[in-house]
Amino acid sequence: MSGFGHHAPPAPQPEGPSPAPPPGPISQSVAIGFRAVYIAMALLGVLWLASNFREIAPDSQAVVLRFGRIVRAQQAGLLIAWPRPIEQVRLLPGPDRQLSQEVTALPPESAAAATLVSGTGESGTLPRGLAAYLTGDGNVMLLNATLIYRIADPMGYTLSQSHVAPALDRLFRAATVRLTAGRNLNDFLAVANGSPAGGNAPGTVALRSEVRGALLDLVNARLRELAQAGASLGVEVQRIDMTAWLPPQAKVAFDAVLTATQAADRGVAVASTDAEHRKQEANQERDRLLAAAQATAQELVSGAGVDTARILALEHEETPQTRNSILLREYRAGVSSIMGRVGSETVIDPQGGVRFVLPGKSR
Repeated sequence: MSGFGHHAPPAPQPEGPSPAPPPGPISQSVAIGFRAVYIAMALLGVLWLASNFREIAPDSQAVVLRFGRIVRAQQAGLLIAWPRPIEQVRLLPGPDRQLSQEVTALPPESAAAATLVSGTGESGTLPRGLAAYLTGDGNVMLLNATLIYRIADPMGYTLSQSHVAPALDRLFRAATVRLTAGRNLNDFLAVANGSPAGGNAPGTVALRSEVRGALLDLVNARLRELAQAGASLGVEVQRIDMTAWLPPQAKVAFDAVLTATQAADRGVAVASTDAEHRKQEANQERDRLLAAAQATAQELVSGAGVDTARILALEHEETPQTRNSILLREYRAGVSSIMGRVGSETVIDPQGGVRFVLPGKSR
């Protein structure tokens, strides 16, 4: 080993291609940019997937449409739905929220009808939206109303939302025509301005509630018929605020009739009061006459009792043995009393021959 040099073995050569050179700054920037884009796309995708996650307020409800088709409805709470355009969410008022709609009137068919409804001339205080209805007794009433309703079926309401307002107008008109045709004008005077039954009298309030309740039942019955026929509006009417008016031409005559009726009622009241006074006076006079007659009768009975007391006593004393003597005694007492009153008398023997000729009346 001492004379020979030591040589290290040669280094092993790597097999395969040589490693690529490290990327340059441009390549690194591009790679970082793509990563950032991927992360942003992922975040956007997550946000897109959660875009229809929302909370429904307590006074609202939602309808979910998938590609334009209604799939479900949800009340208040957390709503999870596919993002747009897969599913769309429509927010609607909750079932407890009340919506209002004023019933619009149809355009008048003629100038006379327009004058009847609008009240041009002396009366210009009638509100807009009045419609004329014929009652069962041939009179005309002007009515305007506001419907208070709620969304009972959100799916049906979503399908027919654009038709709800005109449909409610038509249903109210049809129900009102049927109601007024079966009632008289006096049934609506309780809800008409200036009526004799106006105010807050118990009878007025009861009649007003009856008319509105009957109209409400008719409108809801027609809504149920539409739902059974597959054309549900998805609403339920809860209240009808209705006001009845008289046509301006009829109000003058109505006021005159009202004045005459009030005057007649006053006359009837005065006559009833007078009759009651007369009745009380007659009752008092009757009581006085009855008391006087009873007193007189009692006095006569007492006198008759005194007069018959002696005869009754004789009746108790009478026996077959004493009858003749009692009769003779009473006869003598009676004759003595008579003779005492007469003073003198002339006795004629009917068996004698003396005859008298007495003057008579000339004929």
